[in-house]
Amino acid sequence: YISILNVIQGEVDPTQVHKSLQRIRERKLANFFPWGPASIQVALSRRSPYLPPGGPRVSGLMMANHTSISSLFERILRQFDLLIKKKNGQWEPSKAPFMQNYQQQRDVFTNVADLKDEFDDSRETVQSLVEEYVACESPNYIEWGMQQRGLQGMGGGAG
Repeated sequence: YISILNVIQGEVDPTQVHKSLQRIRERKLANFFPWGPASIQVALSRRSPYLPPGGPRVSGLMMANHTSISSLFERILRQFDLLIKKKNGQWEPSKAPFMQNYQQQRDVFTNVADLKDEFDDSRETVQSLVEEYVACESPNYIEWGMQQRGLQGMGGGAG
């Protein structure tokens, strides 16, 4: 995991929540990356007055940022590449089966070149997201990020 947020609403004993978090950390039930803090945030709140009486005493929501999502993005990239059928590293938007709907949107895309650029930029963005998640799993992720942004060796000093 990169980070976890738990929102718990209802009749909850904060000491029980604290004990549960301690057990999770001690037993290492949630694996976090070595380059960042083991971040499990918990927000406790009372039961909403807008809910009808007689419902559950406690409800919760967990949001987690996890690198497994990168496999989904990789699959999307493979499917997109199959759909556009690149030949010699290039693809022709007018021959792609799904492009007719976009070409009809004259107010958004004035020509086929704009449309192709938009799809190429989108693919590049998703590819960089996959690369970021893969790099995130390595212990030297911070250095990787600095190199990607051209910040390596930019510390103070003569040079």
